[in-house]
Amino acid sequence: MRIPIAVLSFFLVSTMYSQGDIDTLNFDGGVELAHYNYLNSSLSITEKEQGGFWARYEEMEKNQAEIKANQRSLKKSLLYGFMKLDEEIISIVQQIAELDMAKITEKRDFIVDCVGLLDAERAIRFSLYEKEFKRKAKDFK
Repeated sequence: MRIPIAVLSFFLVSTMYSQGDIDTLNFDGGVELAHYNYLNSSLSITEKEQGGFWARYEEMEKNQAEIKANQRSLKKSLLYGFMKLDEEIISIVQQIAELDMAKITEKRDFIVDCVGLLDAERAIRFSLYEKEFKRKAKDFK
């Protein structure tokens, strides 16, 4: 009887712990402010850590936006693929794939930097909390 109770309590505690403050999000100040507050509280980022973390986060977001813009322009150029040679199409598809890898590399580099800015555990949790926030923000919109 003790084992099922222990297992049940483990799952309840881990579920509550993994949710962070996602159920108490306040979008009154906008999505960006809610995102900022949610990550600060969920990751327990101190005021001292916030400066370096958010500067690096904004740099990563800017780089990702540039990569996505380049991908969109390349994909648009494929809309009239019938007017291009096969070699050109292959080249464009390869460039799009390379940009996909660049996005992944940028995110990986950010996580690695987070280990130095925060610590390994919070760097790993960042991705989980980020996904959870984006899901909740999508539901909000």
